[in-house]
Amino acid sequence: MVQFKWRNPKISIVKKIEEKIRPMPLKERIANAIYRLNTQKERLDQIIMRLQYRDKELFQRCIGAQMSNDIARARIYANECAEIRKIVKTALSSQLALERVIIRLQTVHEFGDVILQMSPIMAVVKETKDKISGVVPEVAGELERISALLNEIRLEAGEVESKDLDIKVSNEEAEKVLQESSIIAEQKVRERFPEIPSFETMPTLIEKQPIPIAEGEGPISLEDQVIEYIKECGGKISISKCAMELGISTNELKNIIEKLKEDGKISIESK
Repeated sequence: MVQFKWRNPKISIVKKIEEKIRPMPLKERIANAIYRLNTQKERLDQIIMRLQYRDKELFQRCIGAQMSNDIARARIYANECAEIRKIVKTALSSQLALERVIIRLQTVHEFGDVILQMSPIMAVVKETKDKISGVVPEVAGELERISALLNEIRLEAGEVESKDLDIKVSNEEAEKVLQESSIIAEQKVRERFPEIPSFETMPTLIEKQPIPIAEGEGPISLEDQVIEYIKECGGKISISKCAMELGISTNELKNIIEKLKEDGKISIESK
């Protein structure tokens, strides 16, 4: 047997009227927007962490394939790492932009400067939503809903849309925030991720033999080891692979190569 519950239409109408008469206070709406933006910022952080783990796994496979002279497979892994890092950069820059928005909204929540601040805030949220829609659609969808909430706050605060509204200034500020976030995100990607091997100068793998040391002589210098390595590889080397085999950083290897060039011991031909 199906039971039906009777709903008094008068109560429903009264409830709606009460909601119109006594809407959620403006500060509570702003606090709600801040909470929801923080949730999306944390979600992006989790996505970035998962992508970092995936990149680390693929990078190790790339190095393993490179050491096994399986250049075709190493190239596939390297390309996938490059794509992951593009997504990470987008996610990082979006996260930084949202952080700027949250800080601005916290100022608005504290001091109540809603009318002057809401338009640029909305512009940043909209641009961030558009930027990340193809990467993390679920975050973009929530940002769309948050944007609608911010618009309600703006209208409730008394800012009426008109021809006098300076959209250009808002968009310029949003663009500035996104550009700054993109630059910082690129720096963070470089700090967090190792350099992807370049295959343009990848030689056929030659099993590197220990360099003999004559009796009575000290250990061979790093500069001489680099020169011997270059000779063994026929003059073409991969910076990342050479650094790994010699047990030094890529920056240290680049400095050594630059010094050898300045001393006239090697020459570098540009392609």
